[in-house]
Parts: sequence; C-alpha cells; structure tokens
Amino acid sequence: MSISKKLTPSKSLVKQSLRGHAWIGLFWSALLYLVCLSGALVVFFPEMERWEQPATAEYTEISDQSISHAVTELQKQLSEPVKSIYFVYPNEDIPRAHVTADDGEWWLNQDGEITEPINTPWTAFMTDLHIYLHLPNTLGILIIGMLGAMMCGLIISGLLAHPNLFKDAFKLRLGGNKQMQETDLHNRMSIWGLPFIFVVSFTGAYIGLFTVSLVVADYLTPEQHNREIVADVFGQDPVVNAPPAEIDIAAIHADIQQRAPQARPAYFVIQKPGTEQQFVKMAVMLPERLIFSEIYNYHSDGRFIDSRRYSDGDIGRQVAYSSYRVHFGHFGGYLTKFLYLVLGLAMAAVVVTGVNMWFEKRKLRNRWYYLWPVFVWATPAAMALTALLSLVMAINPLWSFWLPLLATCLAMLFVHHRQQQKTDVRTWVRTLKWLTLITMVIVVIAKLVQADWQLWYGLFGLSVVLLCVLPLIDYKKLFR
Repeated sequence: MSISKKLTPSKSLVKQSLRGHAWIGLFWSALLYLVCLSGALVVFFPEMERWEQPATAEYTEISDQSISHAVTELQKQLSEPVKSIYFVYPNEDIPRAHVTADDGEWWLNQDGEITEPINTPWTAFMTDLHIYLHLPNTLGILIIGMLGAMMCGLIISGLLAHPNLFKDAFKLRLGGNKQMQETDLHNRMSIWGLPFIFVVSFTGAYIGLFTVSLVVADYLTPEQHNREIVADVFGQDPVVNAPPAEIDIAAIHADIQQRAPQARPAYFVIQKPGTEQQFVKMAVMLPERLIFSEIYNYHSDGRFIDSRRYSDGDIGRQVAYSSYRVHFGHFGGYLTKFLYLVLGLAMAAVVVTGVNMWFEKRKLRNRWYYLWPVFVWATPAAMALTALLSLVMAINPLWSFWLPLLATCLAMLFVHHRQQQKTDVRTWVRTLKWLTLITMVIVVIAKLVQADWQLWYGLFGLSVVLLCVLPLIDYKKLFR
C-alpha cells in the first residue's frame, strides 16, 4: 500500500469530520465573524489612535530632561497614591509620547508637558470588541479563547473532511452554480491562508485561555499559587527596600546603551512610586526579535537589578512573550500589517462562505438564510456608523454599534415575515454596502479637516475608503 493511501482518511472519518466541522462552524459563526472582522481592522489600532486625535503634536525623539519633567509633573497632579506610573516612548506607529497612571492617560508634547487626555473611544470600542466582545473582561476573554480553540478544531476537522483540499488548491469556479462557488471560495481561502489562520487561532486561544488555565492550575495544584506559575513563565518583580528617590532616567538609558546597543526603549514603569519598594521596569524592543520586549529592572538611581530574560531565557518563555506580536502582526512594518489585514478579511470571508455553503447544500430558504447576509453586511455598516457618531459627534460607540446592528437584523426578519415570500436580500446587501462607503467618506473628510489636510491622514483616509470600495466590485465579472 502506498504512503498516500495510508495517509488518506477513511470515508467514515471524512463523513464524521465534515459533520462536526459544519455544526461547530455554524453554531459559532456569528461570533467568529465578529472576532475575525474586528481583528483584521484592529491590526491598525495605533494608526486608529492617531486618527482619532490628529491635532496632537507628533515627534519621534524626546530628551531625558523632558521625560523627567513629564514624570515629575504627573506626580504633582496626582491627588492619591497609585500602583504604577507608565511612560510610553514615541515610536514609528505612534510618534507621540504619553503617560499613564492607573486609569488616566495623557499625551505629552516634546518638552514633556502634559497636553490633553487620551480620548480614543472608537479605537477602544474596536479593540474591546475583538478581545472581549464587549462582555465583562473575564467572561469575554474566556469566550475569545474558546473561539480560538474552536478555530483550531475547525482547521483540523476541515483538513480531515477534505482529503483533496491541497490537490484542488487552484480550482475556483465563479459565476456558475452557487453551491460550487461558495465551496470553492471557502476551500481556496482556507488552504491559501492555512498557516495564517492556524497561527492566529492558536495564539488567540493561548492569550484568551491563559488566565483561565491559571485558575484551573490553581485548583488542581493547591500547593502552588497561580502567581508562582506566572513567575515561572514570565518572571517576577524584584524585591526592593530603599528610600524612594527621583528617577535617574539618564543613568538608566546609559546602562541600556551598554547592555543592548541596538535596543530601542518602548516604555518604562515606575512600580509602587513614592514607597520604599519603588523600582523602574524598563521595556526595550530588540531588532529582529518577535518577543514583545525585553524587561530590565532598575533602582531609582539607575543601578541595574536584573532582567526578565525574554530574549535569551527558556524557549517556553520566549515563545510565550512572542504571542502578542505574532497574533496582531506588529512586526515587519506596514507590509506585514497590510498582509494581516488581507488575510484577516479572508478569514472572515471563510466564516461567511462556510455558512453560505451549508445553506446552499441543503437548499434552505428560511428566515435564517435571509438573515445571515444582512447580519454580515450590517456589521461593517454599523462599524462605519459608529465611527461617524463617535469620531465626529462624540456619541457612545457601544450603543451606536449594537442598536443599529440588532435593529437592522430585526427589521429584515419582520419584513420577511410580513411578505411571506422570497425576500430580496440583494437590495438589503447593496444598501448596506453603499451606506458603509458613504458613511466612511464623510468620516474621512471630517477627520482630514480636523487634521488640516495633512498628508499622512489623507493617505490613511484614502486607504479606509478603498477598503470600503472593495465589497462593491463585481468579482464574478472581474474573473470571467
């Protein structure tokens, strides 16, 4: 017997895998679509933050004196003790510095003066949708982790259910039988984006389920507290006992320059400021490394304590601390980000075509058949409306997203029920597509006016408009 025959799954396994693949995907389809679509856009969350407050001063360098001044001024403004004070350096993605103390965040100018609070509700809304689905944090990230695990399961069952998937990798039949079209689109995008889909799903499952796994481990191993598990994976804070002193940021920068000349400071944290346990945690970005950062710990006067060894420690620690950048595509510059955007949208399309394929195969024409495409296209329309109401009119994005989305879906169900006939979904979809484009054009023009028509914001706005134009293209005619 040849190797290929040995590796070919049996007909029974293929049938069971196909059934499981279909029902798992169908049950979780709406949430998977929301997470995939928002995730594709959230790759650009640093640019979205800049876009929301375009009038803030931008720069790529800030002096040690300005940093010290910013920290001192922030401490003067704080009326109550805080656990931590963050200073985030300007970088290529966000060329502006800011400081954070507990729940407050403020932008800084290049002199270290606090200018205005950070107010990016739409970006926060989009990232919260992707990470928590706007649910309470623990419940939300648990569901997100489960969805990541489900996607990994769908990948495995999909491969088992389609033994000819790689053989038919370039078969694409558009414009003919709708079931064949949806099947080919689903299978081709799945196989072309397989490495990306697996990596993003696996890292999403890890990020989402890590906290839950700590609770389980704490229950199963009462002799070891979960804080000890976190310390084993990510390292632990040093124990410091010395009179609090002013932070000597120049000495810390000088020491880092000697230890890692190619490193670029990302942020530092003053832990337990104003107490005898005060110390500085400095995060630096290392070139050509996927780890989010290396962490160096310092006394307030700049004396080195230790490092977390994310860059040269245990391989498990290095992999764990690389998951964030791998998941969000924050490596390799804008080329990687645009690639993640395209593949993320393709991942959302895989979910959509999978449900379409299920309906077409069974020739179902019930209310759910008509609701699904309306939900799919009402979601980006609601996101665009949220951008307009939040960025231009300062209306809470949470309500301006969910209320129109639910209202549109309920309206479609009501119309379908009243008509008692085949609902013309194409009209609904076409209207929602144009609504998305027109709304985003208004948002882009409004933000360009606010940004005094600066080139960067113009290019970013043009990219947004082009992204909204893509769904209006008739791809059937294009590929004939």
